[in-house]
Amino acid sequence: MTYPPPPGMPGPPPKSRGLSRTTRIVIIVVAVVALLCCAGAVGGGFWLFRSVQGATAPARDTATAYLDDTKAGNYPAAYARLCERLRGQVTEAQFARAWQAEQPLGGYRVTNTQVSTTNGDTSAEVTITTADREKVITLVKEGDQWRVCGGPTG
Repeated sequence: MTYPPPPGMPGPPPKSRGLSRTTRIVIIVVAVVALLCCAGAVGGGFWLFRSVQGATAPARDTATAYLDDTKAGNYPAAYARLCERLRGQVTEAQFARAWQAEQPLGGYRVTNTQVSTTNGDTSAEVTITTADREKVITLVKEGDQWRVCGGPTG
């Protein structure tokens, strides 16, 4: 039997009301699982971003090179970027005259790129925005090369 301390004497220290060992272990496990989930989500998001970037970048780069060639007046290089169907419909001289008759493109920026495959044919749509308009350039994949097959004077 324990007796209370005599008057004027301090009593025993209060019992710790901290978390039990089991509760601490559960909190640590939950924190580790949450950290792993967050790391997985960030890693998965990065992987998805890189995958989409890898699929759309070549089409976007081809459209950009095509537009840069036409802006610079390098019509033979731009014509060489056309798909077989368009090169069969228009000569290089006709292509150059059509671009020379167009209002100069000026500055532009690529605002969207979508790549799709239907019945084994891979195509892309690259949206560009200029100061006063928005245009879509259609590309097709011929062999391992992207080719412009529709859009501004294509």
